[in-house]
Amino acid sequence: MTGRPDIILFIAGAMTLFPATMSAQLDSAVTDALGTKLAEYVSVIETEPSDVKCSETDFLIGSCTDSLVRQFTAVTLYGHYAGSPLMGDETVAIHIFDKWFAPGKVKMQTGTDFMNARIFAEFNRQSLIGCKAPELDLETMQGTNAVLFGDNGSNGRLSILFFYDSGCSTCKMESIMLRSILRDRKYRLNLFAVYTGQSETEWRKFAEDYLAIDNPGIGVSHLWDPEIRSDFQMKYGILQTPRLFLVSGSGIIIGRRLDTLALKELLDIYSRPYEYGNAESSAFFDGLFAGYGENPVCDTVKKFCDDMALRTLGEKDTLSFRHLAGDFMYWLGTQRGEGIKCGLSYLIDRYISGMPEIWTESEDSLKILAYSEILGDLLGKSAAGQKLPAIRTEGKLVSGGKERTVTRRLDRLKNTTVIFHTEGCGFCEAELAAADSLSRSGRRKFFTVDIDSLIDRDPDAMYRLFDAVDLSVMPYITVTDGKGRVSRKYVSLK
Repeated sequence: MTGRPDIILFIAGAMTLFPATMSAQLDSAVTDALGTKLAEYVSVIETEPSDVKCSETDFLIGSCTDSLVRQFTAVTLYGHYAGSPLMGDETVAIHIFDKWFAPGKVKMQTGTDFMNARIFAEFNRQSLIGCKAPELDLETMQGTNAVLFGDNGSNGRLSILFFYDSGCSTCKMESIMLRSILRDRKYRLNLFAVYTGQSETEWRKFAEDYLAIDNPGIGVSHLWDPEIRSDFQMKYGILQTPRLFLVSGSGIIIGRRLDTLALKELLDIYSRPYEYGNAESSAFFDGLFAGYGENPVCDTVKKFCDDMALRTLGEKDTLSFRHLAGDFMYWLGTQRGEGIKCGLSYLIDRYISGMPEIWTESEDSLKILAYSEILGDLLGKSAAGQKLPAIRTEGKLVSGGKERTVTRRLDRLKNTTVIFHTEGCGFCEAELAAADSLSRSGRRKFFTVDIDSLIDRDPDAMYRLFDAVDLSVMPYITVTDGKGRVSRKYVSLK
């Protein structure tokens, strides 16, 4: 990790120059310098996922053999992440408390500090980014019960959870801004406005004065729990108001500690339809894989899939994962090559069909799940160990640098590289030229099939071929073994 060696050397130097046995506390010059180094380091890893930040803080704290240096490092890191304005950093603060302070591996400076850290952890751990929104059983203005985020999640819609009190001036300002952004925009979501006070009169007046929202796309529920039977304070960390959360259609917390402006940015992101495989994403993947040549190996593609999941799902950022994985699937589907197709199969099996809990939005059914099934069907055609279809067709047999037109049954071709190609395809011409060059060595035999010619000669055979072989990207090159079974496919000869 960039910056790690520098700070580790500094920590080691601090422990050497100012051992714990010399003083009951570290010299202020050491704490000032070490604090500066720690601040520099956390800024370097600021954009990393929470799990990376957690492992890095563990490494830094664990590297300190001197108890006072370790205490200063742990307390400083905890304070940074507990007070960080970055959404999600509280996860790191709670991790530091659970790993180092709670079991007594490191002591906080005072008992009060420890108690405050415990309260922070217990009042925040249930409502972190990526957590299932805790269920709440509240009461409506009509006196009926309303259960939020139960087994049905959010009924497939985004939900805003807004905790407020009538005597809170900031709540009034946020309510006015919230009403403003929701009133005229074409959002389709739920607003659960939860009054945290005990006066029904003030509750009704506040709702009427500040939270009257006339938008047919928004379902507004005014709720309260004057006896605090739902334990909303602990579940959502409501020690003060206002508090704004955004919950996905599947009931996962995707925004917390929001103000209205930050909420609007998230709503705009999550509400607009996403166009998978757009020009920008295609250019991104073109550039990303340019350094691997025309035929990246399967492990390269797999590694990108795993890294993509780690950096998004590891940070509980389901939206970024969905967009990246969907765009990557669309891009891979237009590419050729053995490694590419192997990686595409891995992406579909592990991260799309293998993670049905991720793809629950309404647009996923057609844009992702249905398309992945189509791609999966193409990838499964003429699999390794199977024979090519029993179709008799004319083609060119290329061997020993010589070429002749023959008629063969595809399922009887043995130890042959079969090339399906079309007219006007630059990649096809390059692969055919490579086949001619390789045949001159006398080691390989090729059978080439002109798809355009086959359509004209025998349309029925062409339809049967489409059913049995993936001809979505030309050329399609497969290799048969001594028994006429497919041993490789999506091959490139260059």
